[in-house]
Amino acid sequence: MRTPDLLRLPLVGRFFRWRYSRFVLQVPLLLVALLALYDGFMGRQLAPKNFATVSVWLHYRGFLVLAIAVLGNLFCAACPMMLVRGPTRFAKRFLPEFKWPRALRNKYFVIALTLFYLFAYEYWDLWASPWLTAWLILGYFGVAFVVDALFPEGTFCKYVCPLGNFNFTLSTVSPTQIAARDPEVCLRCEGKYCVNGRVETPSGRKTLKEAPNAEGLRFPGCETKLYVPQIQSNMDCTLCMNCVRACPYDNVAWKLRAPGTEAAWARYKIDVVWLGVLLFFAGFMNAFAMVPPYYQLAERLSELLGTRNEALLLSTIFVLWTGLGLFLTLGVAMLADRVSGVRASPLKAVRFWGTGFFPLAFAMWAGHYAFHFLTGWASIIPVTQQALLNLGLPVGEPDWTLAALVPENWLYPLQVGILYLGLLAASYVLFRRARERNHFLAGGIVFTYFFLLVALALWVLAQPMEMRGTLLLPQ
Repeated sequence: MRTPDLLRLPLVGRFFRWRYSRFVLQVPLLLVALLALYDGFMGRQLAPKNFATVSVWLHYRGFLVLAIAVLGNLFCAACPMMLVRGPTRFAKRFLPEFKWPRALRNKYFVIALTLFYLFAYEYWDLWASPWLTAWLILGYFGVAFVVDALFPEGTFCKYVCPLGNFNFTLSTVSPTQIAARDPEVCLRCEGKYCVNGRVETPSGRKTLKEAPNAEGLRFPGCETKLYVPQIQSNMDCTLCMNCVRACPYDNVAWKLRAPGTEAAWARYKIDVVWLGVLLFFAGFMNAFAMVPPYYQLAERLSELLGTRNEALLLSTIFVLWTGLGLFLTLGVAMLADRVSGVRASPLKAVRFWGTGFFPLAFAMWAGHYAFHFLTGWASIIPVTQQALLNLGLPVGEPDWTLAALVPENWLYPLQVGILYLGLLAASYVLFRRARERNHFLAGGIVFTYFFLLVALALWVLAQPMEMRGTLLLPQ
């Protein structure tokens, strides 16, 4: 059966082939970022009534997982930070270009940045500080500019940006993927324009690498250097659609696929698998830090260590939990390998069985974000009104009662459903892996481990949780 291609839809295909389509997607988010910067620095420093904190920590994260679940990594496609590309191209004329260190051409550096980001979120209460949130946004734009000016395009997205790699990892469960319509056409293509870009000159078609300064209509290639016929995963794909516009043969498709099946077929490198594993445990920790058992644990740890230092207590709990999670994952993967008669190294065992964590990681974050998003979804209206009023625009008085629209009677059942769907997708991944080994008991061992983790996650989500960023009391 032929796989449906979204680019065959008249309006969708025409829009994404238009050379300014990404710019059109970026402008709204740029305006949101500018308004968040203004209100974060100049507005009232009360998180539930400030556009910076509400838009970033409630709505952006909620819409992010919704977009990934429905279509894919649209937020990277619309990322306003990539609008620094214009200024950085000008800056490159006066600056030397460096190669990104070979030792950092993996996900380990971004894993470290992600851990620091999650620590900073809790320690400095970023969700409660419009001022710090605004500085975070400004810092993100600044780092994107510096990295893009000094290193090749795509370096920031692929090796530095924690948010982008968060999106990459979660988008592995998305129902869409870039692919070649006809791989034979790609074999005959000498320019590999989807990667190298193309320029239409009066003397003919050339790649941007061959003629970087040539006059003519220019179409950049993939910013993260993905070759379309070899794409098996959404990892590192920003969905920028450069490949769609650069291909002169209209041979790039945006295909629909069964959600969550990528992890069953793709062969990730070990650093990518560790990123998926880490995001599950980090998502668990992010939710756990908002419920009473966390504070009880912190109190007992404080008595044990004889200190009230919040940074030490938080980092200790974080390291213990993520460290225990990684250790258990390594042990369970090795046990499954031994049961199936395979004597591979521990890292190869994790690489083989650990892909099941990708749908679990998505489900963990989606379930957690759904709680906060749905408890404060309407608050974006009054905070936007308030921010625009501060700018002197006549938009009417804010109705702060909108922040209290909470469908609390089905919040937890929704979270349960999301986690169970994640477990179902993970079980399919394990089934495919066990079938490769022709040993379903090994897959059952890993599934039991996943089931216990999901049960523990549901226990955490069932606790009374802090209503961060809203005007509501805990439910």
